[in-house]
Amino acid sequence: MIALTRLRMPGWRLIAGLSLLVVVPLTVLARVGWQPLTSFDRRSDDSAHTFVLGHSWLLWAAQQLTHLGDPVVVTVLALLAALVMVRRGRRRAAVYLLLVRAVAVVIGEGLKELIRRSRPVLAHPVAHAHGFSFPSGHALGSAALYASIAVVLGPRVPFAARLALGVLPPLVVAGTRVLLGVHFPSDVIAGLFCGWAIALLLAAALRP
Repeated sequence: MIALTRLRMPGWRLIAGLSLLVVVPLTVLARVGWQPLTSFDRRSDDSAHTFVLGHSWLLWAAQQLTHLGDPVVVTVLALLAALVMVRRGRRRAAVYLLLVRAVAVVIGEGLKELIRRSRPVLAHPVAHAHGFSFPSGHALGSAALYASIAVVLGPRVPFAARLALGVLPPLVVAGTRVLLGVHFPSDVIAGLFCGWAIALLLAAALRP
């Protein structure tokens, strides 16, 4: 596996570009209400909802783990990480972390207003959320945050650990949003890849 320290900035832009190849088509299809995507989303949500209703431990776990992507939690973690970078004399890294969070918020809210997709409607809801559904703000925010922290950790931390940090928490958060019935699968997929793209594109631009 290629070490992150050997992955040059053009490589980061390539990965970000590939992420956008997922986000852009999903955004277009969600905007026009493409029937196959809508049907897949609804079937998947119904299946996940039925499953979680029959497994109380999974519902409890989803209710707890989803907070890893709460906007307040993500913002506080970004601020704390930036403060640590400042104390270590890495001001560019601090600016990068804060900028990633700000851009993630703006793009996430902008896409929600553009698509204006309603949230899932379930017979026996186990959670409630406000605002539009696409993309998932929890998935987008957590992907951008944890990927940006993984970027600034640098080569002193093993690549596998940084990769796990940038990928696993956002995947867990995305899964909880579907299990809780507040988002469709395409909402969280678009959120994940959009967040990762933001973190990598800004890393290529700012070189934190």
